Amino acid sequence: MQLKNLLPAILLVVGLVAGFGGGSVLRPVTVTETSTTTQPVTTTQTQTIRETLTQTSTTTSISTQTIRETLLTTSTTTYRTTQTLTQTATITTTMLTTVYPAQSGTVLVTDRGSGNKETRPFTLETASDLKITIRIMARADLRYVSLSWYLYNVDLGRWIKNGEVNEEQGVLEFYAARIPAGNWYIKILSANCNWEITVEKVT
Repeated sequence: MQLKNLLPAILLVVGLVAGFGGGSVLRPVTVTETSTTTQPVTTTQTQTIRETLTQTSTTTSISTQTIRETLLTTSTTTYRTTQTLTQTATITTTMLTTVYPAQSGTVLVTDRGSGNKETRPFTLETASDLKITIRIMARADLRYVSLSWYLYNVDLGRWIKNGEVNEEQGVLEFYAARIPAGNWYIKILSANCNWEITVEKVT
């Protein structure tokens, strides 16, 4: 570029500078200067993200355990014991025994009557043979005379020996052998007669 072409531009600039300088001395001038500065802008954004995580986890646990078992064994044992017990018991028994004494000597009892009757009891201390003597006196025709006798045990209430007379009178003898010890009596059943009886112990 040539200098003559630049000269007018240089002069214009000088004039403008001189004008601005003189004017600023004479009166104040408000100069508004706007400058634009371009700076790189950095934007920071904060974003909150809410995220729900569902996590399923399978855990396999392998453990080793020591198990101690105590076995309780119950056994039943049966013992058989044989015992021999010997007991000695002393039993004192007081027995009230009624003894009917003999009438005299070997004669145990005598009695008389008519009709039915029981003699008084008599006692045999040992087994004995007996002689029973009966005298019969008729009070009517002999066809109607009868007599029966029964040897009864007082304690048992039953008879063991008996005898019978029909259509007779006079003295008759009967024997009862091996009569056991105990208390006895004679029961007589008679009709149409009077009678007498004697019971003797045969020695």
